[in-house]
Amino acid sequence: MKTHLIIKSTLLLAILAGLSSMLLINTGCNVVTPIAYAIHGPGKVDPVYTLEKELKTVVFVDDPSSRVTQRRLRYTIAKRTTDELLAKRILVDMLDPRGILTAASNERFGAQKSIAELGKSVGADIVIYAVVTDFSMSREAGSYIPQAALRVKVIDVATGERLWPSDETGMVANIRAPQRTKSAAASTGERLESEQTLAQRTGLGLAQMFYKHEITETVLFGR
Repeated sequence: MKTHLIIKSTLLLAILAGLSSMLLINTGCNVVTPIAYAIHGPGKVDPVYTLEKELKTVVFVDDPSSRVTQRRLRYTIAKRTTDELLAKRILVDMLDPRGILTAASNERFGAQKSIAELGKSVGADIVIYAVVTDFSMSREAGSYIPQAALRVKVIDVATGERLWPSDETGMVANIRAPQRTKSAAASTGERLESEQTLAQRTGLGLAQMFYKHEITETVLFGR
């Protein structure tokens, strides 16, 4: 009986690994998926990158395609990530993301700065750079499936080099909030509340990329 269980477990892991590889090939980009998580071990999600705990770090959430309706939501995402990484003691010296958001917004009055230059302007050693590629309440009229997507990089301010990932486009993280039984938000107040909730969840998902946590707690891919 024990031999059969070992064989079944081995086959399951092999199947999961194969499916994960197929997904990565088919999508053509570096994506964290629940299937990939399963390979790391039962019940745990491993960090995709280990941050240097003592380095002064800032989170910069960029939105060049205007996916987010309001700038305050970008701050909400970055602030939630900051608070989570500090609370988990992944990092011990983080800057308020408001500073780098302000520095980036001032670019319209002058030459555009690189991410490293923006980080240097606020005194950071490391920038966790996340570009919003999706932030929506629904995919079709009448539905309510809040979801967000980020392309994430870690930038060394001193050298301007990308420390992670190897893919220059960044690693994709997808976040989905729980779907409600009712349809999309009917009022402006409900919509604003939904956007705030999704921003908070997106910030949590961004932070979860950098620390080990229970698979039942992950918000990546809207588990």
